[in-house]
Amino acid sequence: MRKRTMIILIILFIAAAFILGDIIISENYLTVNRYEIENKKTDAEFRAVLLSDLHNREYGENNADLLRKVSEQKPDVIFTTGDFVTKIYPQREVGIKLLKNLCGIAPVYSVLGNHELGYEDYDGLISDIKASGATLLDNDLDEVKVRGDVINVGGLTDFPYYEYNGSEYNNPEAVFLDKFIEGEKSRFSVLLVHQPECFMWGLDKKQIDLMLCGHTHGGIVRLPFLGGLFAPNQGLLGQDGILPKYTKGYYESETARMIITGGLGNEVPVPRFNNPPEICVIDVVKK
Repeated sequence: MRKRTMIILIILFIAAAFILGDIIISENYLTVNRYEIENKKTDAEFRAVLLSDLHNREYGENNADLLRKVSEQKPDVIFTTGDFVTKIYPQREVGIKLLKNLCGIAPVYSVLGNHELGYEDYDGLISDIKASGATLLDNDLDEVKVRGDVINVGGLTDFPYYEYNGSEYNNPEAVFLDKFIEGEKSRFSVLLVHQPECFMWGLDKKQIDLMLCGHTHGGIVRLPFLGGLFAPNQGLLGQDGILPKYTKGYYESETARMIITGGLGNEVPVPRFNNPPEICVIDVVKK
């Protein structure tokens, strides 16, 4: 009996040590995940880095470790998809300083997340983002030159087709999205959207060369072979009894392609598991 109890205790200790070790890694160890996307339209080839959901987190003093890893990727352009701040905290210096320093590596294009949209000093935050040197795309489109070619980069601030917008959907998001889709016909186009659930709400039916998102934090807790447990607006575990579909990685429909980054920080007290903070590197290539 003692031997059996000892074996059980050893197994439990090993399991607890494994879980604790993974949590420590998932909370602190920066990883680089790479994707290759084919450009079927033009000759434009480039490397992009995607960052999201910093939530005031620092990796090294003034995010020196994060900046070093981003610089090592030698990106032509850097995309950020929101939530660099946390709306319940007035401090925004960490996120703003990171944006400014990222601009010293490559041109930065940013879209707002729900925490920026809900930030108390919204006007001050927007001014600081623009002053950092990053290009803020708030339902806007920019023509970006990379390696001698031009691509379109757009930022969609919120989902265009909420019911309260009415049947005509004459809102800034819908107007912008029509403009973006029209521009996609001639150039490779990248759409920055904080919330990936927009994909399952209808953007998967649009012609989108590449949609880049954050918001989900990779599902926070990721089960091997199954994926993330938690994601806003996707049937959270415990509500519908199903795992959310869009939490982290590459997804595609017949007309659209999407990459979701697991992000860099956390806003909730639940520790990340099997889900280290992530820098996404995306190589767009002509084949």
